[in-house]
Amino acid sequence: MAVLSEEPSLPPPLQAAVQQLIALYDGASSTSLDSAVWSGVARSGKTLADSLRSEALRTAAGQAGLVSAVAGLLAQAVLAQGGGAELLSAQTELARVVGNLCFEHDPNRQLVLDADIPLSLARLLGRTLEVLHEGEEVPEGGQRPLSIDELKFVRATTGAFLNASLKFDPMRRHLSRREILVPLLALLDARTTAGKSTSPVYTVGCWAHEVGEGDNADEREERLQIGQMAAGWTANVLEDVLGESKTDFPPSGVLSLASIVLAVSSPSASSTLPSHVSTDDATDYLDTDIELLTIASSLLESLAQDLPSAASALAFSTSSPSLPYPDRTLLHQLLTFIARASAPAHWALAASDDPARADKAFAAVKAAVVRAVVEAPNNDEVMERLWSETRSGTGQGEGQGRSWLVEMLVRWLEEAQGEGREDMLIAAAHVLAGLGRKDEHTLSLVHDYALAEPLARTVAERVSGAIGRTGRPGETTQILFGVVSLLRHLAIPAANRDILGKAGVISPTAELLRRELDMVQPLQGAVIGLLKHLVTGNISNALAVLGLPPPSSDTSSTTPLDTLLALISRTDELRLRAEGTRVLVNLARTLFSLPSCATLHEDGGLAAAVVQGREQLVRRDVSDAMGELVRGSEKFPILVNEGVVGLTLVAGSGSKGASLVLASLLHPPSRAAPPASAPEPNPLDAAAASASIATLSAPPPPPAPAPAPDDAPPTAAAMLARWLSLAPTLIQQPTPSQALLRPEMLANAASLLHAVVLGGTAGSSRGGVEALKELVQVPLEAAAAALDGPAGEAARRAAEAVASVQEQ
Repeated sequence: MAVLSEEPSLPPPLQAAVQQLIALYDGASSTSLDSAVWSGVARSGKTLADSLRSEALRTAAGQAGLVSAVAGLLAQAVLAQGGGAELLSAQTELARVVGNLCFEHDPNRQLVLDADIPLSLARLLGRTLEVLHEGEEVPEGGQRPLSIDELKFVRATTGAFLNASLKFDPMRRHLSRREILVPLLALLDARTTAGKSTSPVYTVGCWAHEVGEGDNADEREERLQIGQMAAGWTANVLEDVLGESKTDFPPSGVLSLASIVLAVSSPSASSTLPSHVSTDDATDYLDTDIELLTIASSLLESLAQDLPSAASALAFSTSSPSLPYPDRTLLHQLLTFIARASAPAHWALAASDDPARADKAFAAVKAAVVRAVVEAPNNDEVMERLWSETRSGTGQGEGQGRSWLVEMLVRWLEEAQGEGREDMLIAAAHVLAGLGRKDEHTLSLVHDYALAEPLARTVAERVSGAIGRTGRPGETTQILFGVVSLLRHLAIPAANRDILGKAGVISPTAELLRRELDMVQPLQGAVIGLLKHLVTGNISNALAVLGLPPPSSDTSSTTPLDTLLALISRTDELRLRAEGTRVLVNLARTLFSLPSCATLHEDGGLAAAVVQGREQLVRRDVSDAMGELVRGSEKFPILVNEGVVGLTLVAGSGSKGASLVLASLLHPPSRAAPPASAPEPNPLDAAAASASIATLSAPPPPPAPAPAPDDAPPTAAAMLARWLSLAPTLIQQPTPSQALLRPEMLANAASLLHAVVLGGTAGSSRGGVEALKELVQVPLEAAAAALDGPAGEAARRAAEAVASVQEQ
């Protein structure tokens, strides 16, 4: 016999209250509701809100048609004109009904969502707070305080939003709509001259003020407690729903969130808590303050990362219109917060059980603000506007003077060194790196703002701490990553490289390539990128990487080249190894190229150093690295070509160089092949080399090993043979200039073989030359037959040299 489950039912008093609300809603369809009706709504609503304490009652109420009646009455409340205390009381009780109906009850949450109740509540909340539209100003008399009854409605509404959205994705997505976010953000807004015509419900630290003469202490305490709850719930709702979606976030909300952080009062000299606040209450208020600041600062950070409009608002919003420029800007105030703010004295008093907790919490808030500020100029439009508008003196339009922002940050680099202000150094380095992503800017930063020397000092003073993991290694790594990233940008224009080299950046930055920092690959990648730019076309910097001239105190010290080669030999990260080898190629280009040779006639001492530098580059580990770049980069012809060019320059240096290159071309790979299933990174992907400062606080996961597919060529020579064998297919392509493999690349490969064969046969490498001939003769002859122009000529010349080996 089947057992039928009993349908949940409401006790008679609750059933009567539901029917009363339904009847009142039905009556509203033809007539507007007067005060008496709203009083009835409030009474019935209170009966229900006070009683919906169990899941069974919530289920029964949801199935009894209560949600539809509440939705209709709230919609009527939105349209109501006047209504006074009765309407406000009805709104409050209806919001309480919604909150209790939704408590841990997904079916009711869905009913509330389908009835569009959240939008009605948001509109009523906005009306109560008197949220100002864009362009509207606070009345001349200033903001008015909310009444206790208004505060209770605010609390009930925020509680309804929290209960309706908690762990319920459909509601969270719905609450991320702009029309709902605006009043929620306004509720938290701590500004007293903008945002809304009513006073802030609760601001960080407001509880720590002494009761003023004539104030009602009991009423003040009630206001504090209601405001604390409403603000805390609202912050939790915003954190939850903006974690779901930020696409409809209003940019003006950045000012609201920032106002929470900026409301932190300056340090107080008071040694005691306010007389009206108990220790337990102080601890509770402190928890709310920390939660508000933590959520607001983390939201600022994530919004600046995810939304260009939020990044722009952070950079260009006016926070205090009455102040002069740039003090009135939000960006200036956030930077001032980073530089000067500290945990209020009363925090430590309230956290008597764990005084350090207050400082740790405040440090975390400040770190999130730093990350938010740092993120803003990473947007190209923001970068351009900041560079221009901060030079104008007004913050509007094109500027021709000096940027207040750049001057402040350069000053931070100087001042923060001795003060141990790692947060200021992190902010300065990373914001300047964001601004320095354009040649015009980097030239100005080096020549107009003399940025090279303070950056060099910053690196030099922190290298040992990074390597030894002493002090605060996470912050040290963040500083170094920002500084090195900025230096890398500054080194792109050729006109900056000599100044940077003379400032002494090469030796200390190369130290960051040591094994001890292998767990921070983004930092090492930035160092390699810096070195690659610095040595390009600059003989002095190239010699400095080679350790020339050697320090007078120690001629046997490890050179930057040695450190780089050690990293290339041990890393399994394809991009890092490839970029490191490109530094070697650029060294060879600079020291062996004809323009460099012409420069030497002007400086005999430099000429001698270059000769010595060339000798230091002609070594087996250099040619092996270049050979591995050729062998292992088949899918990236640009990298193969880079390796070919470097090997050609070394081979052309004489018989020793040719013999070394020949050995490297025929030398089998020294690394163990990784699993075939290993993911293959793109060594040319610039994004792979970048990182936000958030990712540098802890070691990254182990790097993916370099790929070595089963059909990878066993040697660099085999790779060249495979390349040359593709020559006949190039002439069949309609646009060979756009192909990944271009004829001029094959010409370079042929030139390499020509240089190796000539130099090798002149030395003691005849056996190796014959082995090379066996590999490349047939594809080289095919290339010579297929290619025209300079590429064909290079292939024919190499083919003839190879063919003549047997005649030696």
